[in-house]
Amino acid sequence: MGARLVFDGDCGFCRYSVEYARAVTLDQVEYRSYQEVASEYSDVTTEEFAASIQLFHTGERYSGADAAFRTLALGGLGFWHVLYRYLPGFAICSEWLYRFVSTHRVGSLVIAKALFGASLRPAQFEQTADWLYRGVMLMALLALSSLWWQIDALIGEHGILPVADFLGAVRDQLGSDAYLQVPTLLWISASDTFVHGLCGLGLVACCIGIVGRARVTAALLVYGVYLSLFYGGQIFMGYQWDLLLIECLLLSALLAGHRKWGIWLFRLLLFRFMLLSGAAKLLRDDPTWVDASALAYHFETQPLPTTLAWFAHHLPATLLKAGVYATLLIEIVFSLFVFLPRNPRLVAGCGFVLLELLILLTGSYNFFNLLTIIMCLALLDDRLLRRLPHLRGVRPRHITRHLVTGFGCLIAVLGLLVVLDSTTRSRVPRALLEVFEPARAVNRYGLFAVMTTKRDELVMEGSLDGVNWLAYGFPFKPGDVADHPRLATPHQPRLDWQMWFAALTTFERSPWVYGFASALLRAEPAVLALVEDPFAGAPPAFVRVVRYRYRFTTPEERERNGDWWLRERIGPWSQEMRLRSPVVRHEPLTLD
Repeated sequence: MGARLVFDGDCGFCRYSVEYARAVTLDQVEYRSYQEVASEYSDVTTEEFAASIQLFHTGERYSGADAAFRTLALGGLGFWHVLYRYLPGFAICSEWLYRFVSTHRVGSLVIAKALFGASLRPAQFEQTADWLYRGVMLMALLALSSLWWQIDALIGEHGILPVADFLGAVRDQLGSDAYLQVPTLLWISASDTFVHGLCGLGLVACCIGIVGRARVTAALLVYGVYLSLFYGGQIFMGYQWDLLLIECLLLSALLAGHRKWGIWLFRLLLFRFMLLSGAAKLLRDDPTWVDASALAYHFETQPLPTTLAWFAHHLPATLLKAGVYATLLIEIVFSLFVFLPRNPRLVAGCGFVLLELLILLTGSYNFFNLLTIIMCLALLDDRLLRRLPHLRGVRPRHITRHLVTGFGCLIAVLGLLVVLDSTTRSRVPRALLEVFEPARAVNRYGLFAVMTTKRDELVMEGSLDGVNWLAYGFPFKPGDVADHPRLATPHQPRLDWQMWFAALTTFERSPWVYGFASALLRAEPAVLALVEDPFAGAPPAFVRVVRYRYRFTTPEERERNGDWWLRERIGPWSQEMRLRSPVVRHEPLTLD
């Protein structure tokens, strides 16, 4: 005789739960109400049937939580029954909870529907995983496309920070360890041709993954390409969203090999990303987050504000303070909802998406906000996405589910260690984190942890005679006070961004500016393509950097003169620079 579960047919909570169990076990278990079959079991009283479910299997009878977990195990969900049998205290707690629910069925049904929805069904992730995977690969496509056309100017042979020089210095310093500490395919060749080939390979792999072919291979290829460019890009690739994309690409390969594990790893990443971003704001003791004044400065001082940032900056102070509290609520409290049932996860997802949309509308953060929104798909399931089309990828044969599961467990443990290390003073095995750090499989996050309260801008100027100076313009960072802030998303103008960071420090602590100045003095075409050249391609004799203090105009000031910014000259940020030509001195020739 097969397994039969007998339940109270008059109990709404029982019918609600049986619907889930029936979907899990399919034809492995027969479900009947005791009102129909009680007469077949003379050894079971009506009171026993009414008090708890009864599972009849292999000549034995089981009831309560034990029966529930055994039933799920027959459908392949044996994890809970293993805990019930072997984890001390779990069985006692489970049976107590079962009895509590049994005596409060109406209230329990209300709570269950609030948490899981009107019907309780096993979550399916085929379409969810499909859209999540394709979304990540699309973000990689945008990121690589944006980087590719800037690559010569940034790290090319005649660029600002030539990657060949960088790798040579790394090899000199680290010796044979260089290849492990800086894992990049650019060790093969640092030529411009190879760099372009690497970018092209990454784009082709992105397209293959997006159309649903060779998904594991495609994701690993893009991961390898982007990790290589991350190290080769040096300071121009040192952003948290580059790390986030690298981590997402690795998880996408796991997602293609095991949907359920991949979904949960993305949820853990989203939890870690949001929680650490919120915790960093409070743990750094930044006064603007403590007194809720952060948004009074953020829109004006962020790296690349949009036009809407001007309007947001002039919102009422009360509304801006409420925005600070809402940000902390979403990042810290909502992040915990990731581990709750379906409906609370939807609430968290809506909060995350709303926050990212507001950031996206008021600041240009390239693919970062879009990628975070894509990650929120992991909080959904196919019930919400069932009307959307999906492409079935070819499941890899050479990667087993056990291998994916094992590596997924490692990633989950490493992520937990990062959270503990970042938010508590507890000692964690950092040696384990350091082993995997070069692969960037798990990273630390903490966006906007310290709010800048003043906006300094660096203006690069050139001169032909050392007397008359002309400013180089940048396509997206503030320059001319009459120009409205421009939207760059999803493109990241990495030179514009780096100029913002340089303004936060000194010339001596931003050595890359020497390379930028040298490229301008040589009038390198690739570098000039990233700026507005006042000399029409001719090399200047001198270059210097001047610091200015910028602020948004008030509505009255803008109505009066039409300017978006007001600026005040602070003074020189660097000395005047010029190309030095070697001087050859000929000593008098003497003959013996």
